[in-house]
Amino acid sequence: MKPQHLILVTLLLILASAQLTPIQTQEEIKINLNSQETFDVQDDGTKTNKLFEIDKEVYKEMKNTFKNVVHLIFEKNEEETQVKVLNSIIENVDFTKIDVIFVKSPIGLIEQQKGIVIKNFDKMIWIQNFDNLQSQIFDIISPKLEFLKTEDEVNEYFNQKTHQIHQSQIIEDLEAIIRNGDLKEARINGLKAFNSNYKNFTAPTLILHKGNNNFEQYEYNLTYTDQILDFFYLESLDLVNRLNEDNYARVFGGPIQTQVHLLIKGGMSQDLYNAYYQVAENNKLNDLKYHRLIFTYSTFDENPSLWSLFDFDQSTDTPKLVITETNFRKYQLQKYICQSETLNQETIQQFINDFRNKNLNEFYKSEPIPEYTENQLTYKIVGQTFSQEVLKNGKNVLLLFWDSKNQELFKDYFKLLDDFSLIQNKDKIKICHIDLANNEHPTITVDSVPKLMLYLAADKKDTKEYLKSSNLVISELKAWLDYYIGDGLAYNVEKANL
Repeated sequence: MKPQHLILVTLLLILASAQLTPIQTQEEIKINLNSQETFDVQDDGTKTNKLFEIDKEVYKEMKNTFKNVVHLIFEKNEEETQVKVLNSIIENVDFTKIDVIFVKSPIGLIEQQKGIVIKNFDKMIWIQNFDNLQSQIFDIISPKLEFLKTEDEVNEYFNQKTHQIHQSQIIEDLEAIIRNGDLKEARINGLKAFNSNYKNFTAPTLILHKGNNNFEQYEYNLTYTDQILDFFYLESLDLVNRLNEDNYARVFGGPIQTQVHLLIKGGMSQDLYNAYYQVAENNKLNDLKYHRLIFTYSTFDENPSLWSLFDFDQSTDTPKLVITETNFRKYQLQKYICQSETLNQETIQQFINDFRNKNLNEFYKSEPIPEYTENQLTYKIVGQTFSQEVLKNGKNVLLLFWDSKNQELFKDYFKLLDDFSLIQNKDKIKICHIDLANNEHPTITVDSVPKLMLYLAADKKDTKEYLKSSNLVISELKAWLDYYIGDGLAYNVEKANL
């Protein structure tokens, strides 16, 4: 048991002591924190040999705190026998490895039927038959790995369409991951293991078998066991996925940074789906895990934000094949569009090959070029004008990077720019802003917004970021510009003093 859990249980029991329904003598149910009989704490800080009596409020807190709660609901005439059985099971629990607490309550106080109910992560599992009770409880709170010792056993196991095998040296790591609930996304019912020199494996290997319609198999040679979570996080996705809210985070936020998307209207022809699936399968078979691609498809109604990344909308002719690449050093995804007019297995594979060989031009969004006038105080920059108006401009450029999807977040920054524009020295500085929701450029590398950057006239590669110390006020901005451009050069001193 974790120390914080031990502290919480102590506090909960103190709070609950005045609320429990006395079904034994007061001496029997009284919680004495100094008593070895009621709260046994070993030298290593772990809890043993304790079945806590609880009420509804305490039970709710415990379910929110512990990953496993074993709850005995008893009738008065059966209490002594059932508590004795459960205490004998508790003695065999290693609380240093299993996040679990054992509790009891009389029938009718919390639950209306007798038995044992186990809260296991977000599931509630009832046990009505007490035969082999310890095995039933341990199978829920601490699932075990089985060994397949021969090649025949391995083949028989996979013929039954169950899930995966792996080498013995990572069994303990996997058991810990299961107990901690970290395999929840993998949607796996259990784990199996083998401990033999199976001829097809030369390194510790995980194989995940998935019981979906295509019965896909995934194989991964392990170097470090901390990569196991990445493996399951990815493989909880299907080979080809319909992109939706449930898997969006795994597609764009997982360990695989490159995604292939097929954008369609309405239904997809079986021939196109088969070609797309075959390319995805070939990719899985022929590439290492961290060179993998994730394959998705979706309609505009399902993912208008994804379509808008490529300036596509409902009027766009489909199907369209695109690639996105996650670059955590940039605010936007890197994007590529297939130019082939016909999509089949050959052209889809060629598009992916061209991407890997760096033969594709990256796609950058841009709003239409705005009309500029000579007397403007601030300038709207778009993707198509970034080079000319910022990088090639001979003046110092003060540029605000913002995002129009969350306009309320940037009001203070725009007020600062508007106020400063009234005193600016237009011979020395140009005040601009660019909306990163609709504009991109290969040299833009900001990873978050808002950002107020100064592109120095002397060296446009030597950009400076304005880090506000408190409120956005002109006096602080002036002092910052004085430091990099020179005292009073970026603004009209007389106007600034008014």
